[in-house]
Amino acid sequence: MNEPLPEVLRARIHDGGPRLEGAGFTLEVFDSSERAEKKSFGVYVEKNGRGFYLTVWNSGEVQVSTIDYEVDPSPCEKYLSDVRADWLGAEFEKLVDWVTGSGSQG
Repeated sequence: MNEPLPEVLRARIHDGGPRLEGAGFTLEVFDSSERAEKKSFGVYVEKNGRGFYLTVWNSGEVQVSTIDYEVDPSPCEKYLSDVRADWLGAEFEKLVDWVTGSGSQG
């Protein structure tokens, strides 16, 4: 099944968001307007001065921006096209690990 990336990320946030917020993470979600030609869904996750924006489009594109406010207030950005849903789930977990300081930056 090749579910659109916005739906995959939305489900991941729906399932794991309360756990993250309970652990002290800031979590904000962003949805494209219904009129947008390319539908997107994004999330910002932050804790203790580290954070990431993860934006996905129904076209299979992904934008990842990581930021460590204590090291450099400028985000480190990565753009990918033709991303698969299984990669997205693994990347989200790697980013959460990085925010907590237990993983390396993607």
